[in-house]
Amino acid sequence: MLELIINYIPQILPLILFLIMLGMGMTLTVTDFKRVATYPKAVFIGLTNQIILLPIVAVIIVMVLPLEPVFAMGLMLVAASPGGATSNLISHLAKGDTALSISMTAISSIITVFSIPLIINLSLSWIMAGEGVDIHLPLWSTIVNIFKLTALPVMIGMFINYKFPEFSKSSKGFIAWGSGIIILIALGLMVLKLDEIGNVWDFIKAAALSVFLLNMITMLIGFISAKILKLDTPQAISISIESGMQNNVLGMAIATSATLLNNPLMAAPAGVYGIIMCTTGVIFIYIFRKMV
Repeated sequence: MLELIINYIPQILPLILFLIMLGMGMTLTVTDFKRVATYPKAVFIGLTNQIILLPIVAVIIVMVLPLEPVFAMGLMLVAASPGGATSNLISHLAKGDTALSISMTAISSIITVFSIPLIINLSLSWIMAGEGVDIHLPLWSTIVNIFKLTALPVMIGMFINYKFPEFSKSSKGFIAWGSGIIILIALGLMVLKLDEIGNVWDFIKAAALSVFLLNMITMLIGFISAKILKLDTPQAISISIESGMQNNVLGMAIATSATLLNNPLMAAPAGVYGIIMCTTGVIFIYIFRKMV
């Protein structure tokens, strides 16, 4: 039974991601996208950190640390991913601006449908070139695949919220904590898959420092940049969390998918990132709550 589950992990992870994004969509309305006009400065700062600065920080880490190419690619996968449902929950618990957090997650999930293929292909050309490996993701089919994994379930969830608002409202608590449980299941599946390939602790040790640095540096950049540009503390908290807490399940799904990278080792940094992200998230909840 366990062996059967491991064999089907590349098919299970996209389904898990679909469910997570569907749940997130059920918490969204069109107003969340219109909020860009209400908080243009905050949204612009947050998305700039997430879409532009995050990959740049990852590139610097790859250049500085002696990472194996597959783990360097895994780090770039994390950096290319949008925010996830976890960041919204952490932002709420940390007394951040939850509406801003949800808006940024929703918008970044749309933008990264197009930015992920670009970042991944540039990273493959740079990182894997010396390995004698010629991997290239076809642009449009990759966009379609990522759309099906992220934007489509969000849109379906929003439609459910629009048609059945009372059901969506009563489900919010379940969706928030249920998403967390589903993410933990995804991490467990990834550990099983890596354990099948080799020593899972070796993979964790190889990726841990790089993903820890990516998480901490981007969260600090998010908070400091927001305060320098005179945003209030709840907005700065949300921008910090959105900058440093990415959709690691998407990174794992892209790495393991047979139609995308088809390389479970590249999923290791995303899996480790999920563990570290949740750990630092709990710590920052305590710190941020003291600031508000």
